[in-house]
Amino acid sequence: MSSYLIGVGAAVFGNVVIGGGQCMQKYALNKLQREWEARRELEGLEGGGGALYGTSTGSSAGSAAAMHATALDVRTRSGSTSLGSRGRHGAADGLGGRADSAAAAAAAAAAAHGGPGPRYTSKAWILGLVMNYAGEVFGNSVALSYLSASVVAPLGIITVIVNLVLAERFLGERITPNQRYGFTVIMAGVGLILLVAPRKSAASDALQFVELVSTSGILGLFGMLFIVQTALISLIRLGRRESLFLYVLVASLFGAMNVMVSKILTTFMRLKLTFSAIPNPADIVFYGATQAAHARPLVLFLTGPQILAAIVMALSIVGQESFRQQALGRYSVMQFQPVFFATYNVVATLSGLLLFKELDGTAHALLFFSVFSLGIALILYGSRFLQKARSVVLPSHIRLHKENLGLKTL
Repeated sequence: MSSYLIGVGAAVFGNVVIGGGQCMQKYALNKLQREWEARRELEGLEGGGGALYGTSTGSSAGSAAAMHATALDVRTRSGSTSLGSRGRHGAADGLGGRADSAAAAAAAAAAAHGGPGPRYTSKAWILGLVMNYAGEVFGNSVALSYLSASVVAPLGIITVIVNLVLAERFLGERITPNQRYGFTVIMAGVGLILLVAPRKSAASDALQFVELVSTSGILGLFGMLFIVQTALISLIRLGRRESLFLYVLVASLFGAMNVMVSKILTTFMRLKLTFSAIPNPADIVFYGATQAAHARPLVLFLTGPQILAAIVMALSIVGQESFRQQALGRYSVMQFQPVFFATYNVVATLSGLLLFKELDGTAHALLFFSVFSLGIALILYGSRFLQKARSVVLPSHIRLHKENLGLKTL
């Protein structure tokens, strides 16, 4: 089997697992929200009508607030489908006292602090997180040791496919004909990119790898990314500006850093099996190709550059996951995933091509960037249709009071 097919197979496997993990995490967040709202509704009923119908001095305001909370609970239940019988009756179990102890504790903590329980209290969320990392490590990271990032990144469309299918089936995020059209356009854009993407790996032997790493300029690129990331995160945190694109851009830049480090490390590990004397890439970057073999360990068997590389990789993983989760907590899967996919493709592909010099001459570079730009334009155009999520139809008794609740119905 050729290295190209091995890489493609690993990327397909990894993205299927990642797509399932992302939807699992979104399901867990929805479930925590339902449990909190069910707990709040139960406390309102136990309050003797004060919370539900209002006091004598503010009955109309209390009633409207309670009706709004009830409608939100109904909308959430109708808009989310469980992955199993426990999830399907999560809200009802919360009202009837049949929820498990962990869910009850999370709901109690949520009620005490005025919001849903922490996401790490959900086993489903933790499972989704594990699936995400498993897909990256055993799928995409392996693929990067065989393929160019310009091939592995577009294959992330498989994650979008899995997200669309599972979000419609289990999360109640309905797919409209317009969204299906947008998905088709995105597929066309990905196909164009794959047609012109480099088919060769960055290095096939030890000498090529050492030369590639020593001349890559990865330290300068990482320094530039650090400055850009600091500015973007400051804009979000200090400037109090929140937008989908800002979260996506920060997560994508962290993802690009992770891709570059992962590609170097996985290529090194693959070549190490054949060329045992090959020096560590972190030592090559800091000490040069000649002195890298003589680098002395600083802690245990790790040299200083190797420890620094591990820290950078860990920070890039944590940073990407942190901002990805923040985005998923504010926007639907259908809103987040297509935009993240397009942005991540641009950043990861360009970073990989700059570092690993995978294009064959000027003619190939001109052809690739022309077709790549067209493909990204199609992906962004198609994403506009995927983001137009359809509202969930409310029950008739809620629809009759929509003017009091401030909710939209179809």
